[in-house]
Amino acid sequence: MFALRLLGGLSLENGAAPVPASALQRRRLTLLALLALSGERGTSRERIQAYLWPESTADRARHALDQLLYATRRDLGHDAILSSATDLRLNPAVVRPDVWAFDDAIRDARWADAAALYGGPLLSGLHLIDAVEFEHRLDGERARIDHDYHRALESLAAAAAARGDHAGAARFWRQRANADPLSAPVALQLMRALAAAGDRAGAVRHAQVHQRLVRDQLEIDPDPAVETLATQLAESRAETTHTDSPAPAAPASPAAPAPTVAVTDAASSPAWRVGRRQTRFVRAGALAVALCAVAAALLVASRPRDALPTPPPPRAAGDSVPTADVEARPTSAARHTADAQARLLYLRARASWERRTKPALEEAVVLYRQATDRDPEYADAYTGLAESYAMLGYFGFEPADAMFPKARAAAMRALDLDPAQGEAYAALGQALAWQHRWADAERAYQRGLAVAPPSPTVHQWYALLCAYLGRTHDAAVHTGEAARLDPLSVQINNMYGTMLYHDGDVQGALRQFERTVVAEPDSAWVRQNPWVLDNYGSIVAATGRHAEGRRLIERALKVVPTHPRALLDLAEVYVLMGRPDQARAAFARADTTHPHYLVYRAELYALLGQTDSAFATLDRVQEWPLPALVSLNSSQRFAALRADPRYAAIRERLGMPPNDGGSGKR
Repeated sequence: MFALRLLGGLSLENGAAPVPASALQRRRLTLLALLALSGERGTSRERIQAYLWPESTADRARHALDQLLYATRRDLGHDAILSSATDLRLNPAVVRPDVWAFDDAIRDARWADAAALYGGPLLSGLHLIDAVEFEHRLDGERARIDHDYHRALESLAAAAAARGDHAGAARFWRQRANADPLSAPVALQLMRALAAAGDRAGAVRHAQVHQRLVRDQLEIDPDPAVETLATQLAESRAETTHTDSPAPAAPASPAAPAPTVAVTDAASSPAWRVGRRQTRFVRAGALAVALCAVAAALLVASRPRDALPTPPPPRAAGDSVPTADVEARPTSAARHTADAQARLLYLRARASWERRTKPALEEAVVLYRQATDRDPEYADAYTGLAESYAMLGYFGFEPADAMFPKARAAAMRALDLDPAQGEAYAALGQALAWQHRWADAERAYQRGLAVAPPSPTVHQWYALLCAYLGRTHDAAVHTGEAARLDPLSVQINNMYGTMLYHDGDVQGALRQFERTVVAEPDSAWVRQNPWVLDNYGSIVAATGRHAEGRRLIERALKVVPTHPRALLDLAEVYVLMGRPDQARAAFARADTTHPHYLVYRAELYALLGQTDSAFATLDRVQEWPLPALVSLNSSQRFAALRADPRYAAIRERLGMPPNDGGSGKR
């Protein structure tokens, strides 16, 4: 049976076997989500068509839905989606949504099961459909489920108190307060439960947290009942301490967080969630408030442009990468987490991030956010979140102007928690490169290498910056170092082969890809990343092995069937074979709405020798995709384009310094 998760994100899992990658495509998951939200009775075909293809004619939308149903049933089983002449519905014997199980648990008053099933707000952080009707419906469902989750926690707390388990009651009220931290009645209930459990100090600390949040977020005075109860508890605690013989412990600093309390029961596992106000907060007992995503973005935007820590002096590029020129700071405890569930979410997110496909990166964002919800001081998770946003923007899977500011905000949050987060500097460097702040981006990478132990990600992404600027040899050196540090990374080894090729070492590039692809026993591991097959195919075809190169690229296109970058590479194979018409036909399959489409179309004109058309198209580009800058400024296939005097104006337009190709050979 497939488990469809909508609470806290959107994912499809199968405990018995891996889910086919094609089944995780966004449109297919969206179809499953729509059917899940329609309940076991299902919904009409017309409504699905209106949601998914609002601009299409009825006939085209009907045909597209039929194709989508066919592909989904092929991957999940013929009976996964049941249909009649007019309606569609999920088969709960094949696909079981978590929202259905949650609603069943609420209906049966199985409060512990309901609390355990709640993984976060419905479809948290996802925008699936541009339809006002759907958004209103989703908001209503979200509010209903959140209300039921709150009711489950309150029922669990009441039951625990009734049996004398005051610590358990406090635990459930703590979860309830995390879900709605601005509610004064909930804050009072948690304070009373903590006091009953003997933790009056914890009750007073929570009052301080609540009051600060209300002032900061709502800009109003907190409910005086919270202050009154806190004063009473503080006074009674002082009296008790004065009466007892042991000397009182030194008071904690107002800024110091309370010790973390381990929570292990199943009902309390989703302890950190994003509430209806979409704001995240510190763990219970902590007095420092974790910034929500919007606040973090505003904070970053308010910093001066020179707020980046002062970098070390620039290094001379060479054939070897020097070690950090300053001693790395000790790793902060915030880098890791004591929360086992947060750590598990982090590891799952990391595995998804490595696949580099759109669904996998989106899943990584959801998992990293869940990890930071559980532990808002988990620096590694914020760094992973920054890397995931950066990759979504880099590949054009999501709008760059939405992804890179989030990447920057998450990176700055990670660095606030742990200044030795080298990978956070790498994500920050990508965001700065997207802004064409090339010198600032380089300082970020140099700082990342200086403050932390050698990091493969920092070297890898520093290499990308070098490739954007056309410093091909520097790019090859840095990716070589990244591959040495992390020989298991498919993407790093892919990049190393590509950068060797751009640097003119064709045989070295082929050897690198043969080690990565041909000599790898686990071919499924390689196929998870379409770009390694795509790049390998391009290089193989460039050496005259056209049929082999085409097969490799077509394997990549099974994962990214309409991506203009992969289709451009397929078109190039046909150009090399002397078949320009087939090249044009191949690229015609590209998604014209993809944000990178225009640049790759210009590159197609360049490959076809239509230089004037290439420059005319480049003149229309408003937002330059970073991957296309790698090929434009570093790939040998566009050397003639770069040699044209008109290309200097493009580099000037992008604010790029003159290119010497990097140190060493070109």
